[in-house]
Amino acid sequence: MTDTSLTDRIIRQGHALVRAVEGIGAIEPTGWLERLLARLLLSIYKRRLRALFATAPPWVSEKVLNASGWREDDLAARPSNN
Repeated sequence: MTDTSLTDRIIRQGHALVRAVEGIGAIEPTGWLERLLARLLLSIYKRRLRALFATAPPWVSEKVLNASGWREDDLAARPSNN
């Protein structure tokens, strides 16, 4: 795999993960199980984004986060309000 295709793949994965985190964050859980699953998915997807960005050049993470209006602080491991 070339560097260009790898970088494009990381950017696509980053955009998809950001959209997933935004979507899960917008859903209002109706019970304890749904709330637990939402928190688990948010934690997993944010961790996966951090891992992606740790292996990519800084401009890649900036490109993904800026397109979504996010900052690096938005990926901090902290509990959600759900």
